[in-house]
Order: sequence, then structure tokens, then C-alpha cells
Amino acid sequence: MAALAGHLGWARLLAEVVQHGAAFAERAVCQMCCTQVIGELDGAPFEALAPQQGQVRQEVEGFAVPLERLMPRYPALARLCDELADQIQRHGLPQWRPNEAAIQRYHPGSLGITPHRDQRRFAQLVVVITIAGSAPFTLCRNRSGDPVRTWQAGQGSLVFLAGPGLAGQEDGRPMHLVGGPTGGTARTSIGIRMDSAVTAVG
Repeated sequence: MAALAGHLGWARLLAEVVQHGAAFAERAVCQMCCTQVIGELDGAPFEALAPQQGQVRQEVEGFAVPLERLMPRYPALARLCDELADQIQRHGLPQWRPNEAAIQRYHPGSLGITPHRDQRRFAQLVVVITIAGSAPFTLCRNRSGDPVRTWQAGQGSLVFLAGPGLAGQEDGRPMHLVGGPTGGTARTSIGIRMDSAVTAVG
């Protein structure tokens, strides 16, 4: 069974990322896949992340896994990452070679993550998949958090964020924040990204 829904306009989404720095798609990942991934994460090595990094505050736990090490522990997640990379490469970004999955979990009552840009080493594109729960995901004009646009990132949604080098742009990373979970349940997300520091050393 395919992990991704068949209705997505991948070329349109990638064009929107190039133009605006971000794009959003609802119900892009099949519910069965989300359920399988959540099951695989039962007992996974989540750790509380630093509550403050520079000006950024966060209340989240997580861990990161190189894509090459997803098997055999996380087969559904490995399939999802493979399908995602294939679609993006075939629809306009053939040079995007993700090599890391960052899993994050936000518990009810968490503040989420305050306005920030993703690190420069995550090249070209970062894709954030919500596999459980829901939270507001806001593009910001500045570090004060003045909103440009807010999406409700629910189960199965994808957020696409521009990284350095996308479409020849030196640095188009958007400022964004992630709110705490809504609805009283934890939100779990997967960030699929290409760590250029790892790529550079082979």
C-alpha cells in the first residue's frame, strides 16, 4: 500500500516553495501509514531537547535517525521517506537527496517552538510530516512572530520549507513557529531533510 495520497500536485507545491519559501498540503500521507509509523515509534529513544537555543524557546522531545539506518527498526517510516524523495525528485528537484529523519513529539500544554529558521546545513528543502495530533504552523514576518499565514498541521499533512540552495537561491529559509498541540493529544512530526554537512563528507 502506498504511503502517500495520489491527489497531490507535487510540481505546484514545489513551485510554491520556490516563490514563497513554504507550502502546505493536507491529508498527503495515508492514515494507515501514519498509524504504522506511530506504532514503530513506541519505545523509541525520545529525549527532551534543550529548552532554549539562542533566542528560540521550545518544549519538545525528539531524536534523529540517518535514513540509511531506518531499516529494520522503522520500515513504515523508511517507505514513507523513500516515496517522498521519489516524488520530489521526479517533479522538479532531482538533486534533493534526504539523509536524515528528525522525529519530534510535543505533549499537550507545550508551547511548541517560538519563531526560528531551520539551520543552514539543511539544504534545498525540509519536509515536515505530521503523523499524529495537530498544531498551528505559522509563517512569520519576523522573530517577534507577526504572522504571514497559519496552517493547521494535522495528521497526514506536509509542510514544505525552503532551504539554502533551492532553485539557486543562496538562502530562502522562512521564519516560522510551531504552536503547542491542539485537541488535548500529543503531536508527533517527522522532519525529512538533507544535512549538507553529512553529504559533504560522503
